[in-house]
Amino acid sequence: MSSPADPAKVGLRDLPKLVAIHRDAAKRRALLTRPDLTYLFWESTLRCNLRCLHCGSSCEPTSPVKELSPEQILSIVDTIGEDFDGKRIFVSITGGEPLLRPDLYDVIERMSSCGMGSCIVTNGTLLTPEKAKRLVGAGMRTVSISVDGPEPVHEAVRGQGSLKRTLAGITAARESGLAWVEAITCVRPANLSLFGEIEQMVRDAGANLWRLITIDRMGRLSGQEAPEMWLTPPQVRHVFDFIERRRAELAAAQDPFDVRFSCGGFLGVQRELSVRPGDGQCFAGLCVASILCDGRVSACPSLPRSWAQGSALEERFSTIWYTRFRDYRELDWRRTGPCASCSWFSVCMGGGLHERLAQPEAFCWLDRQVE
Repeated sequence: MSSPADPAKVGLRDLPKLVAIHRDAAKRRALLTRPDLTYLFWESTLRCNLRCLHCGSSCEPTSPVKELSPEQILSIVDTIGEDFDGKRIFVSITGGEPLLRPDLYDVIERMSSCGMGSCIVTNGTLLTPEKAKRLVGAGMRTVSISVDGPEPVHEAVRGQGSLKRTLAGITAARESGLAWVEAITCVRPANLSLFGEIEQMVRDAGANLWRLITIDRMGRLSGQEAPEMWLTPPQVRHVFDFIERRRAELAAAQDPFDVRFSCGGFLGVQRELSVRPGDGQCFAGLCVASILCDGRVSACPSLPRSWAQGSALEERFSTIWYTRFRDYRELDWRRTGPCASCSWFSVCMGGGLHERLAQPEAFCWLDRQVE
């Protein structure tokens, strides 16, 4: 693991990165007054066939709310297609487990007919070759599937017997013709030393993109101590070191396999563009919105339900998007606490919202890298 360093420190060699980061921040800041919907989440269900210990949505076999009917979600999709340029919108279908919805393929077809690209985020255990082919036939080209490590590590949090079915789901996705098959690893202390093995596993199964994410104090882990889920600063640096090194190695070898860190708050100039491509910071409410499983409209579905801005069952989605979302597009409340005197606020703008709201005492990625 790398030695402690100040992630906020900038040297002359960092000038090109610094310019790029400020350029990206200017584009993000412009969205505060001119929001531009380009990324939409559809939280298709809160039901799931697994019960992962670190589930950010606390999913169970049954849903705690009345979920949208097939007719309701299709109607909402139609209004979005009428009010926006669907070709500029990418839809990430999340859950729960989206494959539990029998109308999933009909909804994807409707999105495709509106010009929208789409993907599903799934645990992969239900993704058979037949279902993967149906996804492709409906117009989907991308799928994201969670793999947390070899069998003992993966199944310690996701359930006995799940890994084999998950890897089979990745293979089914790849063989069906899906262009991008992404593996997602929730990083925790137990899998820090297994990155090489995990990469080989997901590549062998058929993934061509691998994203590493950290676990937040939300959902099933909200209010829990769970030290086995959180990373220390040296461990955070270890994750960044690995991703930075692998991205450089893959680029040098002209290997198309992609490794990256998740979106969220500002990582510092040295890390920001080396562990993920482009601007990987939070766009919730700026160009990102979500339709929750009961029809309420929010930004990132990882945010608290109290941050919903209205219901697409009561108003057109576009009306909510253009007339609400004030807290997402206003910075005064963000420039408080540790952000009040931070010299990086003009770039960071208060961090990733889901991280800030879930763990207000530990959301700053600059702080999370140092003891």
